[in-house]
Amino acid sequence: MNITRKIKEAINGNIEIPDDLLLSVFQLSGAPLMELFSLALELKEKYTGKKVNFCSIVSAKTGICSEDCSFCGQSAVAGIKEKKIKVNPLMTVSEMVEAAKAAKNNGANEFSIVTSGTRISDENELKTIGNAVMSIKNEVGITPCASLGLMEYENLLFLKNCGLEIFHHNIETNSDFFKKICSTHSFEDNIETVKSAKKAGLKVCSGVIIGMGESRLDRIKMAKEINRLDVDNIPVNFLNPIKGTPLENAEPLTPMECLKTISIFRIVNPKKNILAQGGREHNLRQLQPLALMAGANGFLLGNYLLTSGRNPELDLELINDLGFEPNVSETPRAEYA
Repeated sequence: MNITRKIKEAINGNIEIPDDLLLSVFQLSGAPLMELFSLALELKEKYTGKKVNFCSIVSAKTGICSEDCSFCGQSAVAGIKEKKIKVNPLMTVSEMVEAAKAAKNNGANEFSIVTSGTRISDENELKTIGNAVMSIKNEVGITPCASLGLMEYENLLFLKNCGLEIFHHNIETNSDFFKKICSTHSFEDNIETVKSAKKAGLKVCSGVIIGMGESRLDRIKMAKEINRLDVDNIPVNFLNPIKGTPLENAEPLTPMECLKTISIFRIVNPKKNILAQGGREHNLRQLQPLALMAGANGFLLGNYLLTSGRNPELDLELINDLGFEPNVSETPRAEYA
């Protein structure tokens, strides 16, 4: 019996797919691999349809972070080594609103406010972000999201009451590998933030970065740990090495390795939004369209925090050529206390 058929039987029987069966996906090529991609596409269309989600971000606060995450160009390690990290205070409400308007005009249906640092704990900064969320919700009509580091339940509830719909916080990798990429906070800290966001009634976007030296089995464990968290959106990021970081010389991923990983995340999390996010241009190269045929149903639109993304018009053309449709934001404009 072939690999794809075995996987499909496990899914239909609501049985957890064994790690060794998922590992065999990485050995596929040619027609058997296309069959696997076809299964991932079938699952995607069954549960999420043919619409493609486009989220966009703004780096609302930049600067050297006290964390030592090996992949991050704003980490203390990278910032001290390169001494090129531009420090910008938190944007004003109007600046964030204008960025949201630009994102919506470019075709995004979600917009995320992203800040550097371990967490937003300053009361004035939290209020500024809350006011920005209210304005984005009411004036722009795009789904508001925020990525603010480790956050406590009370602050997340405050933002929810301001109109925040989605909170983003990646687990980054699996629990076994996490200590190899960060020592200044724990994997459990990430999990606690995700659980706090869910408790506050927020949708949660939580994903990973592949290409940091982890094994293929580590990636399978990531997909399964995310599954147990039961989050709404799962961004799969691909390392784009940044000079000055401990991972600046990391071994590059191949496009097919990335596509197989996307398929595994779809197979393990069939009903969720799987987003091909950071580093896709660098790693998928000419095979970016195949991400949407291998299980992904969303892209990050435009630029990232420290690196440039693709022209939004090219991504819109890409999904049109594939016969998909952009997911247009239907967020109502409403007043929030």
